[in-house]
Amino acid sequence: MNAVSQLFAILAALIYIAVFPLESFFLKHPAAQSFLSTPAQNVPAVMMWAIPTGFRNLLIGLGVLAGVIAVNLGYVVVGYTLVVYCCANMVLSGSTMALADWLGHYPKKGDSIPSTLGSVVPALLALIALPF
Repeated sequence: MNAVSQLFAILAALIYIAVFPLESFFLKHPAAQSFLSTPAQNVPAVMMWAIPTGFRNLLIGLGVLAGVIAVNLGYVVVGYTLVVYCCANMVLSGSTMALADWLGHYPKKGDSIPSTLGSVVPALLALIALPF
C-alpha cells in the first residue's frame, strides 16, 4: 500500500473517529449540533440513531487503522481487505448524507455538503490511490 493511499486512509479514519464522540455523547451541546447540522429541537428524536451511528463510525475508523497497521506489519491481504472494505463503506454510507439532503431532510438545502465531503473524499482518495 503506497504512502498516498495510507495517508488518505488514516485521514479518513481520524475524521470518523473524531466525529464519534460528537454524535454519541455530545449531541446535546450546541457546538456539536451546529457541526452536525442538527437543530436543537430535533436532538431528542435523533439520539436513538446518533449513538449507534457514532459507534459505527468509530468501528469503521478503527478498521481502517487496523488495516494500515496490518499492511505495515506484512499482513498485506488482511490489511488491504480491511482498508478497502472500510473505505468503501465510508464512501457509500457517507454519500447517503447527500441523498438525505437532496430529499429535504436537512434544515437547509446544502447543509450536508461539508459533512459529505469530509466523510467521503479522503476515503475515496485512499481507494483511488491504492493501485499506484
